[in-house]
Amino acid sequence: MADSAHTFVQQIREMGRHMAWADSTVWSAVVAAPQAAGDAKIADTLHHIHQVQHTFLQAWTHASFAVRKRKEFATLEDINAWGREARRGVLSFVEQVSDGELAQETRMLWATFFEQQAKQPAGVHTLGESVLQVFLHTQHHRGQVCMRMREVGVAPPTIDFILWLWAGRPSESLSV
Repeated sequence: MADSAHTFVQQIREMGRHMAWADSTVWSAVVAAPQAAGDAKIADTLHHIHQVQHTFLQAWTHASFAVRKRKEFATLEDINAWGREARRGVLSFVEQVSDGELAQETRMLWATFFEQQAKQPAGVHTLGESVLQVFLHTQHHRGQVCMRMREVGVAPPTIDFILWLWAGRPSESLSV
């Protein structure tokens, strides 16, 4: 994997695999600790992570746009199942996308909200940059979940990208 010709699409796929592993690793730690599993802030943040994944996937695949509110999920396991669906959808998308598609300019439907708030046009971005947004944004929120776990007395998992590489690029746990 130390090939200097590592293409953008290959890097995106690696990041997608890491995201799936990191999501399932965090979920495993949350469900294993009652004080984390019962924490509303953790549940809300996990919901947000998966809403982001679903929303961007809908945009990339031109699927109908649907936002699911937190109150639609009766249990943490309901959020978890929805999250598995999200990360597997994102992973499937990045495993099939081409370098050429990643380089194409795209516009997210919600760019209008930015334009209204900033009173300026949204800058141009590519499909690949929007994929990076999902990985970076959800990593940020997984970090928040880990911080909250520490606050409620649970040792959070280490989910760094480099650790994932050192561990041999493990797959996501399908059991969570």
